[in-house]
Amino acid sequence: MNDGISPGNKTISPVVDFTAGVIAGAAGLVVGQPFDVIKVRYQTPEFNGRYSSVWRTFAGAIVREEKVHGLFKGVWSPMAGIAFINGVVFSSYSLFMRFQHPSTENDSEPSLSQICLAGAGSGVVAASLTCPIELIKVRQQSAPPHLDPSIVSILRSIVRTEGVRGLYRGFSATALRDIAYGPYFCTYEAVCRYFRNQRKPPASLPANHHGHGLIQEAEAELGTLRWPELMTAGGLAGLAAWLTTFPFDVFKTRMQGSSWEGRSSVKALSLRRTAVNAVRTEGWRVCFAGLGPTLIRAVPVNMVLFLTFEACVAAL
Repeated sequence: MNDGISPGNKTISPVVDFTAGVIAGAAGLVVGQPFDVIKVRYQTPEFNGRYSSVWRTFAGAIVREEKVHGLFKGVWSPMAGIAFINGVVFSSYSLFMRFQHPSTENDSEPSLSQICLAGAGSGVVAASLTCPIELIKVRQQSAPPHLDPSIVSILRSIVRTEGVRGLYRGFSATALRDIAYGPYFCTYEAVCRYFRNQRKPPASLPANHHGHGLIQEAEAELGTLRWPELMTAGGLAGLAAWLTTFPFDVFKTRMQGSSWEGRSSVKALSLRRTAVNAVRTEGWRVCFAGLGPTLIRAVPVNMVLFLTFEACVAAL
């Protein structure tokens, strides 16, 4: 990665960039994890009809039966992989952007379509890491209240019954869901450009801001836009990303779920068969099961991500 450019054109070490990104990602994960648990419960067939609302699920069923610990089931699997995922997303985004938008001394801004394609490509590449991590997380979160399987026990169970290939169950749905990185980055940049164009005169970015890295671009935005504007851009980007590919997240959960009677894995079904069975059995609304807690989660998570990242950059 190239050195990031902070406000005032101060060069930031890539180590600081990456460290801040990891810490910010971890903070956002902790804040959003309870809503992710609720989302998975809504998407898991074994829990159908058990929860009537997000609040009753949050404060009632889960906390009452599993204590506060139940709201953080499955948090350690994505926490352990967050550094690797960030590294893959950052580097692959830069690579895809270079393919479309070669760097020149006085380069223009990349188009929104180029940003969207680079983001979508980075999401598909990152799915190679997120799929096994999400598989373990889903197995932990969909376990009955009286069970709390560890990461190691789930890994052993998967490898014993399905082999190493079993760790990539649901990869197709994961990759299609993670294409949402494209709408996410595109929406974020579009909203930021809108706010800049509303200035009188329009705010301009530093002349050397057109780096290929995600963090370089974010740091440049911090020098020209106010925090409320950045928060709005991040929140809208999160909403746009989830709304674009959310049905694939539902089907991914169905593909990666496990039958807990006897702890035996259910027969692996293709994405098409999983989608057809789900819609045929539960109707088209199943495609949006858990969307409520997911959208609620999107706003605070993105706020924490931005605040933590900037605080870490300033501190480091």
